[in-house]
This record gives sequence, structure tokens and C-alpha cells, in this order.
Amino acid sequence: METNKLLSSYLKKVHWAFVGLTHPGNLGAILRALKNTGCTSPILIDPAKDLMVNSQQVLSRASHAKEYVHDVKLRDLETALEGSRMVIGFTARDREIQIPKISFEKTLKSVGESLLRWEDFHVSFVFGCEKSGLSNKELSRCTRVCTFDLDERYPSLNVSHAALLVAYFTRYAIKKAILRNSNYVQKQHRQNYSVATIKKPACQKTLYSLERSMIQLGERINFFKQGNRENSEIKMRRWIINNKIEEDDAKLMISFFSEIKKELN
Repeated sequence: METNKLLSSYLKKVHWAFVGLTHPGNLGAILRALKNTGCTSPILIDPAKDLMVNSQQVLSRASHAKEYVHDVKLRDLETALEGSRMVIGFTARDREIQIPKISFEKTLKSVGESLLRWEDFHVSFVFGCEKSGLSNKELSRCTRVCTFDLDERYPSLNVSHAALLVAYFTRYAIKKAILRNSNYVQKQHRQNYSVATIKKPACQKTLYSLERSMIQLGERINFFKQGNRENSEIKMRRWIINNKIEEDDAKLMISFFSEIKKELN
């Protein structure tokens, strides 16, 4: 019973973001998959204009998860992810942007361990639209990119099937971590190395502030007149992600850039 309560509390820290969803049947199937596995309702980012969250097709596919319809949130991508310290983008398509890749198995292990290690740790899983997946700009908001080990002749999953796969194995991984680390979870006999040697990654809100500080400084010195601004911003974001910046380090860099801007003024 205690394990199930802990599992439920950790699953509330796992957030599900779907970009550009178009098909009501997929939304209904996603709602059902998330309820089946005890996960939270999804966040929709820029869904199709004609996608009615409470349409009959959505309700029919959702079946016993109809109440999840009322908890569906509509957000922009940055707002949806700002509280997370880990953002995993799922895509079967290769993109130009070089976000670090992580296997599905390592993703699950990392999520389970991190949720138990830090009380304020949140993770977001991001899925792209049915036709084109996640764009370069959307992937630039992810800290890691994950793909499934599928038949190379047909590696693309339906988005609702992908959500069910991730939700089930995320639940399994967290439960396994709870059972393996029961003493840690109950705050008894904590090992000194558990927090001391592993630094907490910065949350996305802090990284957004760092990114904005860099962009504002770039504007101040007319840096963006030298080339494509959007590409430059994506490269800045990629640099931040690839360096796995910690919370305290990010705040220090924000203060540093702020002082430079003051001197320039």
C-alpha cells in the first residue's frame, strides 16, 4: 500500500506534453493510456484548431478515462516545460539539431533514480505531431532525445501507442526504484553519496532565464546582425543543454551576464 502511494506521488511529477496533436482518436487513446498507468492528464501545445477536446470521438476512445478530459491543459511549450529538470523528446526522425541522444532503457533508469533523489525533481516527456514529429525548434527545448529500438524498415509509432509504451515502462521503472531504494525513500539510513556527489540539474525556468540573458546581451552588442537570429538562438540553447548546467551554475551565469549588461549601459 505504501509503495502504491509513493508511486502515485512520483507519477504526479511526470508531465506529458503533446505538440500539434490533430486526431481526436489519438487524444482519446492517450487519455486512456495515461489513466491506465496512473499518470497525469496531458498538456497540449498548439493542437489542431479543429481538435475538440470534449468531442464524441475523444470521449468514445477515452472510455473510462473520460474525466481526464476536464484536466487537459493547453499551454505553449516553454510554459509547459518550465518546472522540469529533465525534458525528453521522443522522435523517430533525425534532425539537424544536435541534442544528446539517450536510449529508452537509460531514460527510464535516470527518471526513476532522479525522482527518488530530489524532492523537487520533475520530468517532462514531449511527443510531436502525428505527421512530422518534433521540429528543430521544439527539440531545442529538450535536454535529451530518445528513440525506440524498432524495426528499421518501419520505426515510426502512432503517438498514442508511443505514449502507452512510455507510460507503462515509466511506471514500472519508478516502482522498481522505490522497491530497490525503500530505505532512501522513507528517509532512513540515507547514503552520503546519494546527493553529495550528484549535482541537481537546473530546471527549465532557470535555463530560460539564462538563455534570455545571453540573447539580451547579444542584442546589446548587435551580435544577431551577423547571421540568422533563429539559428543562433537554437545554437545557444543547444550549448546550454549539452553542458548539463546545474542550478547554482546557471544562476551564477545569469548574474554574470546581468553585470556585463549594466557595464555596457
